[in-house]
Amino acid sequence: MKNLIFLFVVFLMNINCNGSKNKEKETDKIGEEMIQQTIKDKQITYTINATATIPVAIYFNDIKISEENTPLNSSVDVNGYALKNGKYKIKIQIFPVFRRGDTTVSPEDIKSCQFSFGSFVRDRETGDILNPKTYSQLSLKAPDSPVPYFEQEWEVEIKDLPYELEGWSKGQNLSKMDQKELEKKVVSFHQNVREILNKGNGNTWADLTKKRAAETAVFYYSTPEQSASSVNENKTNVEKYCTNMMIPLEDYEMKLYAGGQLVTLEKKSHTMEFNNKSPLDIKGWGALIRKGQKTGAADYRILLYLPEGSNDFVIIRK
Repeated sequence: MKNLIFLFVVFLMNINCNGSKNKEKETDKIGEEMIQQTIKDKQITYTINATATIPVAIYFNDIKISEENTPLNSSVDVNGYALKNGKYKIKIQIFPVFRRGDTTVSPEDIKSCQFSFGSFVRDRETGDILNPKTYSQLSLKAPDSPVPYFEQEWEVEIKDLPYELEGWSKGQNLSKMDQKELEKKVVSFHQNVREILNKGNGNTWADLTKKRAAETAVFYYSTPEQSASSVNENKTNVEKYCTNMMIPLEDYEMKLYAGGQLVTLEKKSHTMEFNNKSPLDIKGWGALIRKGQKTGAADYRILLYLPEGSNDFVIIRK
């Protein structure tokens, strides 16, 4: 199965390459068909279902997978952060409501939040959710009195992923490096990407994110056509919405994830409003942010890893 996934990833990473040999195209096509046949009825998506009226942050496999300072009433997919079947840690943090001026979280607020870990299968043709399952309720053990913030962890097991991804598994442990030098390198990379986005250079953005796009297509169970369409849409969006709309790279802090194998920059200060939208708190967003054409904003979060034996970062997730 791993060989089939490898073929599929190779196919996706070369969608935009020109001059491929017919034999290579035939091999890619065979790999695509084999993948689709193998996982047709096993396109499982693992999720954390969340209901919270106060700000929460969800971590999976030591990676933040939800926005901070935002109430949740939805499910957060975890497939992109589980590279293979196995046991993983979920961590949930609950914060005071900044816009209300709160400095603590009450036991009642904590008890009002509900979380669970489960899965579903999505029908690729209709988009319908099939066979939803709940494996465990992530019950909260609230304290007896208000706290500055609340945090709790659970261990869950993923058993039925039909693929295995390389992801950042062969990345260097960035926590062992000189952190000041590492931050300089991470900031430089972000500055370069910001310039690319601000110039509306969709082609260069697509090239920088090609490995991320290839693995995303696997854990989203996308067809090559769907993946190509997504890549083209992202290129168009960069050209249309990012040109001269990226804010300066400032007020950030470096964050390490996945046991030190992933790194990014995130906004470090709370905001009551941003670009004429209120309330809008961008603390914890990716540091690459574009303003909306009228109000609001969107971030281009990039999780980076440094492959073994390399000195060049690779964008692997968001």
